[in-house]
Amino acid sequence: MNQRKTERRWVRSIRIKIILGGLALVMGLTACSPAAGEGQALPLAEGAYAHPSGIFTIPIPDGWSATAGTTDGVAWVTPPADNPDVALVLIGEVLPGLTEDEMGDKAQRLLEEYMAQYLPYSDYEIYNSAEIRVNRNPTLLLDFARPLDDGYHVGRMVLIYLPGHLVYLTGFGPRADWEAFLPTFRKMVDEMTFSIEPLMTDD
Repeated sequence: MNQRKTERRWVRSIRIKIILGGLALVMGLTACSPAAGEGQALPLAEGAYAHPSGIFTIPIPDGWSATAGTTDGVAWVTPPADNPDVALVLIGEVLPGLTEDEMGDKAQRLLEEYMAQYLPYSDYEIYNSAEIRVNRNPTLLLDFARPLDDGYHVGRMVLIYLPGHLVYLTGFGPRADWEAFLPTFRKMVDEMTFSIEPLMTDD
C-alpha cells in the first residue's frame, strides 16, 4: 500500500511540475480536442519496432519507416506519401540514481527540451492532461495544440515512468491528419512492451 501511495504521489508531482512549470493548461483549446473513438486504426506491421535504447518495443503501422535519430535514444517514425501527414518521435532516457523529486525535476526539464528540439513549432500550448497506465507503468498523457492558418497543428505526448528510466512518445500533425491517425497511435501505445519491470504491479 505504501509503495502504491508513493508511486501515485511521484507521478502527480511530476504532472504538477510539468503543467505548472511554464506549460500552460489552456482550457480554451479543448474545442479542438479529437473526438474519442472516431476513425479506425491502420494495420500494424507484423513485428514490433525495437527502440535503439533497448528499453521498449512498439508496433508501427505497416509500410511506415522507423529510423534512429542523430541523438542517442531517439527514433523517428514517418509515413509513406499516401498516409496522414504526421510524424512520431520515440525517446528512451536512462535516469539512474535519482530521488522522486529529482526524477520529477529531470522529467520536466527533459519535456521542455523535447518540445523545443523535436516539435516543429515553439508555441504549443497544452490543453488536456491525464494520468493513465501503459502496460502497468504510470504514465502522463498531454495533448497540445497551436493555431495554424485557419485551423490547428496538434499532437499528443505520452511520458511513461519506469524505475530509473523515462520513455517519451509524441506524435503531431495538422488537426485533420492527427485526428485520423489518433486511433492508430492509441493502439501502438497500448501494445508496447518494456525490458524494465514496472514500478508497481497491479493488485
